[in-house]
Amino acid sequence: MKLAIVAGEASGDLHASEVVRELKKLDRSLEMFGIGGDLLAREGMVLLHHASELGFIGLFNVLRHLPMFRRIFRELMERIEQEQPDAVLLVDYPGFNLRVARRAKELGLRVVYYISPQVWAWRKGRVRHIARYVDRMIVLFPFEEEFYRTHDVPVTYVGHPLIEQLAGIGGAAAAPAADELRIALLPGSRRQEVSALLPAMLDAVAILRRERKVNAYIIQAPTIEHDELLAIVQSKVADVPILPHDRGEGVAAADVALSASGTATLEAAVLGTPVVVMYRLSRATYLLGKKLVQLPHWSLVNIVAQKEVVPELIQSDVNGERIAAEVRRIVAPENYERIRAELRAVREKLGEPGASQRVAREIHKMVAG
Repeated sequence: MKLAIVAGEASGDLHASEVVRELKKLDRSLEMFGIGGDLLAREGMVLLHHASELGFIGLFNVLRHLPMFRRIFRELMERIEQEQPDAVLLVDYPGFNLRVARRAKELGLRVVYYISPQVWAWRKGRVRHIARYVDRMIVLFPFEEEFYRTHDVPVTYVGHPLIEQLAGIGGAAAAPAADELRIALLPGSRRQEVSALLPAMLDAVAILRRERKVNAYIIQAPTIEHDELLAIVQSKVADVPILPHDRGEGVAAADVALSASGTATLEAAVLGTPVVVMYRLSRATYLLGKKLVQLPHWSLVNIVAQKEVVPELIQSDVNGERIAAEVRRIVAPENYERIRAELRAVREKLGEPGASQRVAREIHKMVAG
């Protein structure tokens, strides 16, 4: 079996690498090429471009780098046309991957899309594009399966891979220790996220340290260089160590996490660690997104819960004072265990272990059939 894989972000690289590991058990001759990160490379995929090259957020940041995206797209499609893979596996990253889906379908190739674009939240018109160019949509959440079936898109629900990825990792104690508050900082996997969020996170740590002992640490995403984080830490004269990306142990050991919006927030939920979720965009991108998004909540934890379980801070609310206030509220004895109980309910909605194996079987069945 030969696959072209496009995983343009750190989380996509992780989830795709788990699927590849399962696919190898089904087909030892598996060959792969495309766009991904270090984890897919370790599984033997030939990287045409590294996912870190595509790590931009916000419409206007993408527009500024449009020539680069066009060049990467052109090179990728030329290779796909040359190699004629048995299938094209697209993982999240919708702005880029929906274009790949269209072109791959025009070439007569099978297209599998794993981890759905959030068309149920905004730009629902894109579901018509998906129905035309995607042979199989593989989704993580039950409500996504219902959405796609309603729109006549072939869909398979597999559950969330975080359940198996985080299996066996113990969570934090029932309540924060009286003598020390442990805080994990997850500023994101893209440079714009890190520069927009990490300074405010460090400000919050400084504020909380005036009140009590705080053991804070930054968990480095695999797509972010250590020196990028260190430069921000030094600019804030902050005594906060930078830890390499792990399997979730750092989040599990924390009483509270401060996190960029994204998969990391679900990781915290699965591990039972309350989290303050934050998002900061350029003003123009924010105003545009505000008009398009059609959900009462925008963090994955609250979307799955269908209510506010964890605080969501956006734009000017992402500041040291506000973040510190949310941490105080979370760790208050009357709130902490209630929030953890609600996170356990979220975890139960994410399905059973084995998502990556189910994805691999779906792909193998499609190609073999």
